Amino acid sequence: MAVKKKGKIPAGAINPQAIFTDKAIGKDFKVPLTPKQQDYQTKITAERLQAQADAYFASLPKPPEPPKKDEPPKDEGPAAGGGPNIDDTTSVSGNISEFGTSLPSYTAPTPTSEELLAQAETKRLAEERQNALDVLTQRYKQFGLEGLVDVIKKLIMEGASEATITFALSETPEYKTRFRANQARLTKNLAVLSPAEYLAVEDGYRQVLRSYGLNQFDNDQYVSRFIENDMSPTELNSRVQLATQRIMNADPRVMNTLRNYYGLGNIDLVAYTLDPQGQLPLIENQIANAEIGVAALRQGFNVGVSNAEELRRMGVTQEQATKGFATIADVLPTAQKLTDIYKDGLEGYGMEEAQGEVFGQLASQKRKRERLTGRETAAFQGSSGTALGQGALSTQYLRRGSSGGQF
Repeated sequence: MAVKKKGKIPAGAINPQAIFTDKAIGKDFKVPLTPKQQDYQTKITAERLQAQADAYFASLPKPPEPPKKDEPPKDEGPAAGGGPNIDDTTSVSGNISEFGTSLPSYTAPTPTSEELLAQAETKRLAEERQNALDVLTQRYKQFGLEGLVDVIKKLIMEGASEATITFALSETPEYKTRFRANQARLTKNLAVLSPAEYLAVEDGYRQVLRSYGLNQFDNDQYVSRFIENDMSPTELNSRVQLATQRIMNADPRVMNTLRNYYGLGNIDLVAYTLDPQGQLPLIENQIANAEIGVAALRQGFNVGVSNAEELRRMGVTQEQATKGFATIADVLPTAQKLTDIYKDGLEGYGMEEAQGEVFGQLASQKRKRERLTGRETAAFQGSSGTALGQGALSTQYLRRGSSGGQF
């Protein structure tokens, strides 16, 4: 399309003779144009674009003719080429939208049976992919892995199976972080939990902790450690019961003794009880030791942790400790007095000997006490019948207590 020169070209405008040159297209105006120059420039630009469009459409090859039964009307478009009709009009305002257009009418060919089947198959596959995307997205949102939705969508669009997708997701950093306890289980030769099993165990832990109000332990760190060490919710429940019922609700003196023996406070002790790294038998033994120490304390004896541990290893229970220290409290004071009186001739009898006789059933310790009793009895029989000194009273006290020395 030739551009006609219309009158004198305003200063600063594009020369239409050079409108298609690279120099003209890339020209950079250094000074602002006047309104007249801008109008002229807009008009020339629109005409140039129209000329380029006409040249482009003229260069396109003619489309193949459709089947005769669906053949469109003849003489469609310029030169019966089937293209759009563009009115040959000269723009007045420079707006290219002023050029009129008219679209040809066209009837699409009727699809064949094969094409219909292909369309149905395409639709079915699209529905299957969408269903798979919905299911997997919901599942991994329940796992707390919303960030993997884009990965799931990409794998589904690539045609990956659910098994392939599941494996691929299990290798992502997000998945390994969420189910990090499984990595530790592998190193301990424990079975890896599936996501469903993992979530079920987590829920079991959290129900136990919340039912006892132990919210400070209801966190990912503790839950992961429980799973790492293969602790069942039932075992966790027994640990919580031990910590809350037997310790925190026990005699305050038991708590004080535990603190003195092992430096454990209330919260520390619960945390220690729930710590999978600490074995439950060890915790139970420490509580048993403290209960033995309290049984002795009730009778006025302050036994140390090593003494309490030794008695517990001998099989002494809290009930036996309560009875045994009551018996020792009956016989020990007088036996110690007799020891002071006859220390030059006889072996002494103290706390160690009393525990050996009462808890250890040691005949040797019993004989020590009986020798002291016999010496006091002989001394009493040799004295005046009217004088009941300290030795006579001690003998009577020991005789009364000797029959209760065993249980």
